Amino acid sequence: MTTKEIVQQVIDAFDNNDVEKILNLFAEDVIWTMKGSSITIMNGKNEVAQFLGGMEDVKMISSTKEHIIVEGNTVAVDGLVQCRDKNGKDMAMYYADIYELENDKVKKVTSYIVDKKE
Repeated sequence: MTTKEIVQQVIDAFDNNDVEKILNLFAEDVIWTMKGSSITIMNGKNEVAQFLGGMEDVKMISSTKEHIIVEGNTVAVDGLVQCRDKNGKDMAMYYADIYELENDKVKKVTSYIVDKKE
């Protein structure tokens, strides 16, 4: 499988709230850094699993991919994601994710997130 195909599987898993598939595509020692109004750093698959488990009540409504750029083992994806929380509140965020792969697993993710202003 190519780097782009692996990241496409990760994106599809996020779009379908498939936490198990996401975790299967991540390396055990993955590092995920989320940057926006605050910075969150997750070290290892266990921390990622805890974070994603806390988002079980958030459902994906739609997501766009404006660009998917591949360079070697690195893929950059940007777009807009729209979600709804358990209370019915809609959220929309612009994102840019940079995935770095090693041995066909996601080793590092850097996410930039900005709330969409109406």
